[in-house]
Amino acid sequence: MNPWYAKAIELLIVAALGVCVLISVMRLAFAVQRRKRLRDRIILLLMSASLLTAALMYCASHPTYYRFNDRLILRLDIDSVVQRYGSYDRGEVIPGERGRIGYYIYTDNGPIMPDHLDHYYWISFDENGRVTAVTDSVLPGG
Repeated sequence: MNPWYAKAIELLIVAALGVCVLISVMRLAFAVQRRKRLRDRIILLLMSASLLTAALMYCASHPTYYRFNDRLILRLDIDSVVQRYGSYDRGEVIPGERGRIGYYIYTDNGPIMPDHLDHYYWISFDENGRVTAVTDSVLPGG
């Protein structure tokens, strides 16, 4: 999936949950004034606020691409990443050498200025196998 669409879906979900939280706060305020059904309103507010928090945490931990958790990957070594996400599409892992591997994520055929190139989620690692950086880009020279 093109990340433009994924980011738009994420923003719509966060915006919808934010509106739900605002509506819940307003309904709770009216219920406090009238002293009616406070428990139901509080439960609704807590549920919508927890969903909004979960959506924001997901967006914060997956900023590069929705399939990969950047914060988790940056704490792991390269063997753990390969074990978790499966075989990679580009690059190689040679023990004792720095390098990078790439997972294919999409081909940009979007509606606004597409480049029609294959995009990869690149994971760079050092000589000890510790992940140092993650990026989303095309093949070198592309």
